[in-house]
Amino acid sequence: MSIHAHFSPDYATARQTFLSAAKNAGAELAHYQHPLKGIAGEDLFTDLAWIGPKDARAVLVTVSGTHGIEGYYGSGCQVGWLQDGHAAKLPANTAMLSIHGSNPYGFSWGRRVNEDNMDINRNFIDFATKAPPANPAYAEVHDWLVPQSWDAGIAANIQTKIADYYARVGARAATAAIVGGQHSHADGIFYGGTQACWSHRTIKAIAEKYLATAKRICVLDYHTGLGPFGYSEMICRHPVDSDSLNLARAWFGDAVTSPAMGQSDSPVIEGNLRMGIARFCSQATVVASAIEVGTLSSEEVRLSVIADNWLHLRGDVFSAQGKQIKAQIRAAFYPDNDEWRGLCYPRAVQIQQQALTGLAQA
Repeated sequence: MSIHAHFSPDYATARQTFLSAAKNAGAELAHYQHPLKGIAGEDLFTDLAWIGPKDARAVLVTVSGTHGIEGYYGSGCQVGWLQDGHAAKLPANTAMLSIHGSNPYGFSWGRRVNEDNMDINRNFIDFATKAPPANPAYAEVHDWLVPQSWDAGIAANIQTKIADYYARVGARAATAAIVGGQHSHADGIFYGGTQACWSHRTIKAIAEKYLATAKRICVLDYHTGLGPFGYSEMICRHPVDSDSLNLARAWFGDAVTSPAMGQSDSPVIEGNLRMGIARFCSQATVVASAIEVGTLSSEEVRLSVIADNWLHLRGDVFSAQGKQIKAQIRAAFYPDNDEWRGLCYPRAVQIQQQALTGLAQA
């Protein structure tokens, strides 16, 4: 089977393809239904497939769709792993948990965010014990990132303002302000929320049910939209000099970057899903990383997010303009072509194989 057949054109197809592949691979399936409907009126689910012994001491966890629309890539990688027979080659005392569509609403509606306009990868904070991190610089840019109307002139003006802001405060400060995450403007971009969202609560329940006895866990969360076209960066947010970061470097080599050490274009953020799993599984040694695949330029990717935010606040998703904006954000996070998939899919397989080798040796 061609690798390109692993990838689906929409959420509903991706879900059914994943479930079929998991069933054929002998997985145990479970389903967590979302309370809302998808863009075509379909039911929404976070699905999971477990392969291997229930009491496995080592577990490889893969997650797709954290940033909804990025689920096209993640789902394809999960489906391919199952369809190509890799799941049948797990080391002894090792299991695999594939979590499909962690943000099913965003996946179906073609958004990075969820039903509450939350970036769930900024939402995995222990809200009961600590206040969300402040990002006062975001207030400086919010008004011109959330315009009242949208056309080519407004888009160009926003791009100019962003470029001027980068020139004035520097790239690192500007990136942190705009995309680092904020918890103060619910209508803004990269909003992390002030309480645990549905996906946060669901992933916590999954971790507590399926990972409570594991002693070694590797979490790989599939992402797109940052870096060179087709290149798979492994963004690791464990503390500098921690055992988990050192293990990640030993397992995956030079692909591993640490935002805390200034090695990634990704800013330092709090509340990401994979580190949430590490918090939920304090009994285990957890090595958590994003596989982040580059697509278009950072300017194009960022503008697609701003346009999509405007569309769902003030536009019509089903209008001609809405369809154009949806095509724009899809291209920014899923280049639907053979060249891009030919670069990132084999690399995802390799990374998962390296993870299994690392888990077996730890």
